[in-house]
Amino acid sequence: MNKNTKEKKFDFKEVTENDINHENKFDLASLYEQTHKELTLQQSKRDQIITLYLSIFSLLIPLAFSIEGFSNLNKGLIFIAVGVIGVIFSVITVRYRIYKEVYWLCCETITCMMNIKNEKLNKDTVQSLYYRSLAKKGNNFCNHGKWSSYLYCKKNLFSSETLHYLIITLLTSVLFALGIFLILPLNLDIALTISIVSGFVLMILLMISYFHNCIALYAVLKDGLDKSFNKTFSKAWFLHIYIDDYKNVNINQ
Repeated sequence: MNKNTKEKKFDFKEVTENDINHENKFDLASLYEQTHKELTLQQSKRDQIITLYLSIFSLLIPLAFSIEGFSNLNKGLIFIAVGVIGVIFSVITVRYRIYKEVYWLCCETITCMMNIKNEKLNKDTVQSLYYRSLAKKGNNFCNHGKWSSYLYCKKNLFSSETLHYLIITLLTSVLFALGIFLILPLNLDIALTISIVSGFVLMILLMISYFHNCIALYAVLKDGLDKSFNKTFSKAWFLHIYIDDYKNVNINQ
């Protein structure tokens, strides 16, 4: 007998209107406090990532140069390995940056929710308030009413968030370039040129990834699509205080 036939199938129970407590009062003050804690936590985690990477940099790099008998190939591989760690840390830092932005918008939305009648705090109202907060901030990056990615990059290029990210990006690119230079058995000028280009390309790619992911949060302001808004709003899990309509959810019975 097939093993799957012995397994008990999940019994999904539909949530009906009679199950919902419409008199429930939301503790928005506590919700705001928790959201703000998560916002500051994202910044703290980012700072820890930078501190950790600087520690790895300060320990491994002098060690690689101080060990006798280490060939340029071995040193180069160490530098590239630390560079790869930097790339991973860069990806993590971008995630923290995104969620910090999401939670900031959550805090503003919850503040607005405090002025809404309890019985009116449904899915449409919460999402509408979140969109208003999103659009309010996004308007700073619009040119004649239209979203401008160039304007977003320009206004955020020297922000503290971007500069913190740039620290990791710069260190990663330099280490990667140095590693490439040491492992290439080529003419000095050719190896130097390839390594510099490689480091520069990596830095550009990491910065593009950073701005691409940050701008993606505001995609709905550009295309006006429901899926673009939902992709951003899905990260704002503090605001999912309502019961979704399950009619359009595909449940396999």
